[in-house]
Amino acid sequence: MASKQPKTTYENNPFFIATNGITLLFDLARGVAAVMIIFSVLSFFISGPDRTDDTNYDGERFMSTVSGWTPEQWALAIATVAIIGLAFIMISALFAGVSAYASAQIAKGKAVPLGEAFRTAFDHLWSFVWLQVIIFIKVLLWTLLFIIPGIYFSIRYSLAGVAFYDTSKNLRGNAAIKESLKLTKNGWITTFGSNMIFNLLTLGVLGSLVSTGVNAILYQQFEKVGDKKPEAHWLSWLSLFLPAIVIIFILIFVVALGIGLTLGGEINP
Repeated sequence: MASKQPKTTYENNPFFIATNGITLLFDLARGVAAVMIIFSVLSFFISGPDRTDDTNYDGERFMSTVSGWTPEQWALAIATVAIIGLAFIMISALFAGVSAYASAQIAKGKAVPLGEAFRTAFDHLWSFVWLQVIIFIKVLLWTLLFIIPGIYFSIRYSLAGVAFYDTSKNLRGNAAIKESLKLTKNGWITTFGSNMIFNLLTLGVLGSLVSTGVNAILYQQFEKVGDKKPEAHWLSWLSLFLPAIVIIFILIFVVALGIGLTLGGEINP
């Protein structure tokens, strides 16, 4: 598979950043792209809305069941949950590592065989899990201050995994996070918009695929331009405020509907 360098000119249109990233992903890492599509679709359906009709009934049944458990049963249940949770964390980190490694290689214009991506991600799995733990704790602490700082810093930390797998830097833990902060300085809106615009168009179904390509383009661009980045494209600003606008319109509609039903009930008792 031939190498294909990302465009050297700075692209600030989030739509083109996403499409260029996805194109490069299929050109240089077709196997990884296929895996990311499968992983994205599975994640979407697993995290989709659950059935809520019998929530109260299921909760009462669960409480009545566990109230009679012996200490041995509790220990077994806790151990089982811990094992399943650890397995979930490791599998998620493995796929995230494959994505980050592919982004780092694509940013350098290198082809990424699927086997190589999984082998490298597996070899560095524990270090990468530790990076994810640090990011999770930092974002959680920022979120506890207020939700907006948590969202902001989750965007600023988004290139930490790519920096982790950049062999020219060999960064780990907080060093990779600091590199992401440096790269995204004055470019967090473009980072957000580039990841968000396709997620809005696809309802988040292809999140892993999009982020892999987007992070490759952004990492390559941000390294070249440093802190002085062009102004964010208007589409990035739109993707930033569009969810809030939609929520506001939904709230206005619900309130108006409630007022209309109330007035209608008063007029026609």
